[in-house]
Amino acid sequence: MSIVEVEISNVAPLPPSIRVRLAGPRDCDALCELLDNNRENGREHAREQVLAWLETAGTTLLVAQSELGVLGVAVLLTRIMPKPGGGMHKVVEVDNLVVRPDMRGQRIGRRLLAACVEWSRQRRAAQVEVMVGDTNRDARRFYEAYGFAQAADRLVLAA
Repeated sequence: MSIVEVEISNVAPLPPSIRVRLAGPRDCDALCELLDNNRENGREHAREQVLAWLETAGTTLLVAQSELGVLGVAVLLTRIMPKPGGGMHKVVEVDNLVVRPDMRGQRIGRRLLAACVEWSRQRRAAQVEVMVGDTNRDARRFYEAYGFAQAADRLVLAA
């Protein structure tokens, strides 16, 4: 299932086409490799995390893929939340968005994020949100450049 297909031309070394699709169990090894490159906890922790995501209701993984393999992944968490004033609405949180280190700067993350937003709209989510720490300025700029804005309606307590 292709959520977003993007044709790319005149940009090296990017492959000729990238397809964003739902991830499945067959993607486990590629996702472990991708996440293992971004974590200090090692491959076994990455495998446990990927398997947990794939098996958890309300969690969806989208992968950006080309003939080079999996280039990136976005992890989406869907929640039903109360609306101010009553009622409920669906919220999708981009929990993780990772692009292969050798493919960064090629707008793959932006394509993945666009697919996340489109996927959320197709499921009638009221909003898409992401939590970015104060020290991660690059991530904050990335999401703000896409149109995300700071919301002050969340209170967080570390457990």
